[in-house]
Amino acid sequence: MPRTPEASAAVRAATRARIRKAAVLLMAEQGYHATTLRQVAARAGVAGGLPSHYFGSKAGLLLDVAGGWRERTRAALAALAADQQADPAAALRLLVRSALLGLDTSPEEVEEGRAVSALLADPQAREVLRAAQADEESADLLDSLDQALRDCHSPDPEGDRLLLLAGIRGGLSLAAEDPDFPLRALEEVLLSRVLRTHAEETPRK
Repeated sequence: MPRTPEASAAVRAATRARIRKAAVLLMAEQGYHATTLRQVAARAGVAGGLPSHYFGSKAGLLLDVAGGWRERTRAALAALAADQQADPAAALRLLVRSALLGLDTSPEEVEEGRAVSALLADPQAREVLRAAQADEESADLLDSLDQALRDCHSPDPEGDRLLLLAGIRGGLSLAAEDPDFPLRALEEVLLSRVLRTHAEETPRK
């Protein structure tokens, strides 16, 4: 019995997701440059030509991963903005967590989120993203970071922004060399330094 259009679409979506996850994990393990689409297909358990069929090229696959990260982060920020009871620091925490570890909700997603973060910090992957002007598509997320710092009453938003971006990029570079590098601990250190400074410098009422 032939599949319905809906069932076929679901199969295609599941196949894309499997290929994407396999690519993320492989590229995080061995680097963007060393990973081939044939290896991705083998890891995903699909026919050798399917990664090219769905994503066009290895660069296309990387851009899809980066785009997915941006969309998940934007959706999480939008949900947070709709929550009237949200802590003013919640958006800042979300952005730092997303950049370092992804938006994890399960052990499996923690692994994948960390792999996405490591991949997006890989120097060779960064070259591909810059060439495709992908960083420009993340400008709104940097604007969100600036707004989050203002909402937390940062006395020095530009300095805090530099501290966070340098800490995140440096941590991801170290994690790419050492899979056991404590990104969660780094997340807490960065946030505590920024938020503690704000608390200390905000006048008491």
